Amino acid sequence: MSLSYRETAIAEILAREFFAAIDARDPKRLLATLADHATFRALPHSAPIRPADEIVSYFGTVVSSYPEAHWEVSDIIATTDRAAVQFVFREFSERLGREMLSEQVAIFRVVNGKIISVVGYYDTTEFRRLFWDEAV
Repeated sequence: MSLSYRETAIAEILAREFFAAIDARDPKRLLATLADHATFRALPHSAPIRPADEIVSYFGTVVSSYPEAHWEVSDIIATTDRAAVQFVFREFSERLGREMLSEQVAIFRVVNGKIISVVGYYDTTEFRRLFWDEAV
């Protein structure tokens, strides 16, 4: 049985839309990508944030904390119900006079045309050093 383009691309389409909604700072658009019972974990063993409304609230806090930040998808490997997304989180630093960036990965699971799970992976030490100016 061969899969149609729509069937093979839905996880990729939703993952791209998830990051586009965050970058656009559009909570309604972000909510539209998520199943009501969706979960988000910033790192694999961190406590999950759920349901969808709480995930949207969490990202509202994130974009408020980084008002000039941008999220850009750089690569996706996807199947019908999963997507591994490489993305770049970037923000210009006035203090340093240059753009700071953090390359990250997120794993998405999709069911019935909605995201049900997102798990992020990133170098927390690097992120803290770059964006929080912590000596770690």
